[in-house]
Amino acid sequence: MDNKSEFEFFAGMTPGVVIVLGTCVMQLLTEEQEITRGSMAEMVEALYCNDMDDLAVQLALDVLTLPDA
Repeated sequence: MDNKSEFEFFAGMTPGVVIVLGTCVMQLLTEEQEITRGSMAEMVEALYCNDMDDLAVQLALDVLTLPDA
């Protein structure tokens, strides 16, 4: 895949990833829990346990579990 194709692919996935992450943040706020990368990753797994094969869910988890640079 060339750079342009990769950019277009990830740009197209961005709205789905944002929805997944936003849903997790809203749930954590509702439950008055601390918002951290770890708590968000746990919430993604809890909320989307039946959709773990969804690419947006996988990308959201990848973003949350990447090691710090």
